[in-house]
Amino acid sequence: MKLTEQDKNLFKETHDKWLNEAGWLAKIFLKRATKDIKSNKDIQKSISDADRYLEKSRKSIEKTLDNDKELVKKRIPADVRKYLGFDY
Repeated sequence: MKLTEQDKNLFKETHDKWLNEAGWLAKIFLKRATKDIKSNKDIQKSISDADRYLEKSRKSIEKTLDNDKELVKKRIPADVRKYLGFDY
C-alpha cells in the first residue's frame, strides 16, 4: 500500500499537533527536573563522577589504541563512539 499525498499531509499535521501539545508538558518536566538536580548534592556528585569516569575511559581507550583515530573508528561502533565522545 502506497501513501498518498493526502495521507502524508494528514500524518504531518497530526504529528505537529502532538508535538505542540506535548511541548508544554516537556517544559514543565524540564523545569522541575532542573530545579531538583540543582538542589540535590547526591545527583550532582553522581553526574560529576560519571563525567570523570567517562573521560578516564576515553583516555584509556585512546592509550590502548595508540591514539590512532582510524583504529578507533574501525574497532568501536559509531553509536558507542558518539556516547564516549569520540567525535571523529
